[in-house]
Amino acid sequence: WHFSDHGRKLSLNLFTETESPRHGGESVAEVLRAHGVKFLFTLVGGHISPILVACEKVGIRIVDTRHEASAVFAADAVARLSGTVGVAAVTAGPGLTNTVTAVKNAQMAESPVLLLGGGAATLLQGRGALQDIDQMSLFKPLCKFCASIRTVREIVPTLRKALAIAQSGTPGPVFVEFPIDTLYPYHLVSKEFAPKTPPKGLMGSIISWYLRNHLKNLFAGAWEARDVCPLSVHIPQATEDQVQKCIELVSRAKKPVILLGSQVTLPPSPSDHFVFYFRAKADEKTERHLNPIKVLHCVDELMAEDSIIVADGGDFVGTAAYIMRPRGPLRWLDPGAFGTLGVGGGFALGAKLCRPESEVWIIYGDGSLGYSVAEFDTFTRHKTPVLALVGNDACWSQISREQVPILGSNVACGLAFTDYHVVADGYGGKGYLVGREEESRLREIIKQAQKETKEGKATLLNVLIGKTNFREGSISV
Repeated sequence: WHFSDHGRKLSLNLFTETESPRHGGESVAEVLRAHGVKFLFTLVGGHISPILVACEKVGIRIVDTRHEASAVFAADAVARLSGTVGVAAVTAGPGLTNTVTAVKNAQMAESPVLLLGGGAATLLQGRGALQDIDQMSLFKPLCKFCASIRTVREIVPTLRKALAIAQSGTPGPVFVEFPIDTLYPYHLVSKEFAPKTPPKGLMGSIISWYLRNHLKNLFAGAWEARDVCPLSVHIPQATEDQVQKCIELVSRAKKPVILLGSQVTLPPSPSDHFVFYFRAKADEKTERHLNPIKVLHCVDELMAEDSIIVADGGDFVGTAAYIMRPRGPLRWLDPGAFGTLGVGGGFALGAKLCRPESEVWIIYGDGSLGYSVAEFDTFTRHKTPVLALVGNDACWSQISREQVPILGSNVACGLAFTDYHVVADGYGGKGYLVGREEESRLREIIKQAQKETKEGKATLLNVLIGKTNFREGSISV
């Protein structure tokens, strides 16, 4: 190997160790461990198996979800709650395309998330291999940094750079692609490189020579000692002059306004008049089922003071935002500016892992629940008991509120009063059906659900709710 350095010609000898059982997944694990990564969220796939196995061996907890988007949502929640990078690993092709919405959500929420993606072998990319697409073009508009590993020796420096960039400046997601031949051991990859029926003659010799050299380059210097410690993170700070200028501007202002990010302070408390009003509405009887405002008041009163609230829905969550009191900074998690439905299961999973002693509540609409109800299986397997409150009005009400009066049709807005509590039971959790017949026992049922959760069962309250005019006129666009 030769390269130029300010006019000097340098030689670099990279030895290819062909007998080593080591693989690229071990290099990934070493870097993640050195950066303090505690959880790796995933949905398993053959392209990324070496990463998962190696990370588990070094003590990183592997948490597998039922959908790739949930894995990235969980990593997003960990990033928000831990102050470090959240990490997810998914397989090539459809595994990665399933994460696009969650990655975009992390970008708009400015969450530092590292997405590790499998890929087709280096020599087969663009040649019709299984699950092979142009993944780099897909993620470049969404991520602060994208890289495709081309040799095993690139893994450590590339990951260190990606993790630093995710946290520097304005935080955000980064993506690193791992072709499958950069992750498996030499002896397995070499078998795949050997043509079953090599061409004879000069062409055969040329092809064999090319493949041998490509393989040697792929593993050259793979196991040389490298620094895996974190690179410095650039967090811009205001200078003394800038701070002084701000002081002068504010001191001279007649009507100063301070603009803070959404995670800096709690929302302002509503006026006494408004409180007297999300209370008067709670006492109204709905035509059928329960008054959602009354239900939310009741849950808010009984919710533990260490609770984290995950918001995933439209109309029911919109009402909850007026009623439910965040217990402190970073104790209300919603998708942010992207308005993404489906964050509930992943956000709650990440939150419970970061705060295992806290009550973690998901406030679901019955529409949004459908995106991640399967994660009750994940909650059961990984012993992360959360509480889900489902406002079940058999409708996409946030859309219906405007579609019906403006366009005169409820098409595609109708759902059913589905037995979501039975679904939770089937996934190993505990479900409760709460309708008008259970209204007198509402507080008792909530307390029982809290008790079940403390004993280790994820619980779901399937609350049948009626219609109110509390947010009449609200629109979803």
